Amino acid sequence: MLCDHEQDHLVDLLVATAEVIGDQMRPTTAAYMVQDLACYTMPVLEAALAGCRRELKGRLSLAAVLERIADGHPAPNEAWAVAIQAADERATVVWTTLTQQAWSTALPLVLAGDKIAARPAFLETYGRLLKEARAARQPATYTPSLGFDAACRRAALSDALAKGLLQHEQVSQHLELAAPAPTFNAVALLAGKVEVSPGASEKTRARLEELARELAA
Repeated sequence: MLCDHEQDHLVDLLVATAEVIGDQMRPTTAAYMVQDLACYTMPVLEAALAGCRRELKGRLSLAAVLERIADGHPAPNEAWAVAIQAADERATVVWTTLTQQAWSTALPLVLAGDKIAARPAFLETYGRLLKEARAARQPATYTPSLGFDAACRRAALSDALAKGLLQHEQVSQHLELAAPAPTFNAVALLAGKVEVSPGASEKTRARLEELARELAA
C-alpha cells in the first residue's frame, strides 16, 4: 500500500502523463484513480505510466494503467515449472503464495507418483486463483520454501534477492540457518566403533551401539 506522500506523487504523475499524451486530467480525478492503484508499489506504477506515455494517444484511463501493470504473477505453466521443484526436498523454492496454494492440490498426486495428473490439477487450481487475484488487484507476493541442501538454499535465496522477489531481511534470516550437524560418525560405525555428537540422545547412542555390534558380527 502506498504511503501518503507516494499517493501525492502518483497524483502528480497521472496528471503529467495525461498531459504528455495530449489529455487533461484534474488532480481530483487523479486522486480517485490513486485509490484503485495504491495497492501496487511505486516502481510498478511508474513502469506502467511509462508504458502509457509510449503507447497511448489522447486519453489516459484507469483501465489503460491497469493493463500495463506487471503484477508479478507468473503464467500458469511458468508457475508449474517452479512448483514441481518442490517435489525434491533438497531444493529451496521461491514461489508466489498462489503457486504454493495450487501446489497443495497437486502434491498428493505427486506423492502417489502420478505427475501427469498432478500438472492439470495444479494448472486448474492456479488458473482459478490467478483470476480471483487479478480481479481483486492483488499483486504477487513471494515466499521461500526451504530445502535441506544448504548450498542450493544459498543460491536460490541470493538469486531471489537479486531479482527483488524477497527482501534482504528475509534472505538474511534464512541464510543464517545452518545445516544440522550429524549425530554420529558413519565411517567409525562401519569399523565397529560408536562416535556420537555431544547432543545425541541416550536412545540414539544405544541404537548405534546395537548397529555396531551387528556390523561387527
